[in-house]
Amino acid sequence: MASISSSFPGSHTAKNISLIVGLTCLAGFLVDMVALGLPPNPMALEWRVNFLQQMSDRSIILLFGIALFMFGSVDSKRTMKQLGIFCLIVGVLFQLSCILVIRDSLILQQQALNNISNQASQLQSQIQQSTSNPNAPPNITPEQLQQASQLVTTQAESLKQNARTGITKASIASIGNLIVVGLGLLGLGRYGLQRR
Repeated sequence: MASISSSFPGSHTAKNISLIVGLTCLAGFLVDMVALGLPPNPMALEWRVNFLQQMSDRSIILLFGIALFMFGSVDSKRTMKQLGIFCLIVGVLFQLSCILVIRDSLILQQQALNNISNQASQLQSQIQQSTSNPNAPPNITPEQLQQASQLVTTQAESLKQNARTGITKASIASIGNLIVVGLGLLGLGRYGLQRR
């Protein structure tokens, strides 16, 4: 039985198109990563979180580009082996970067919660100072100050919950993308190395 690639009259055309589209996807991914990574500041938490989130959002383009490039290079054993090794390395790096995303997300969440708590405390102390300030306007009643204090507490709790939810959702999305694409790259890597 003839293989699909030899029986299909346009197989060389399909492989060439796959090579072109695959290289275009890879180049686009690299340009995005360079643009997002400049100026590099991997020690800054905000930079690292943003970069990893953007990379995970665009990672499907990398997977798609490599898969198309592999399909176009299926007849070249040397290229397939090199692509297989590259995919395995990048797949492992994607899996390991999940640990960094988790760590950075927890730190970022704690910083956000601390900032909200500090601002709420400052507002509460200003309200307390207003109650004991003899120069305070006479039309402000203790009940109004109590309501303001409760409002600050309620809004602080709401902001904390929003920060927790937002950061958790963003980190789950990033981790999910990195894991799925990393596994896909590992699968492509194994395929590339097993292809003889």
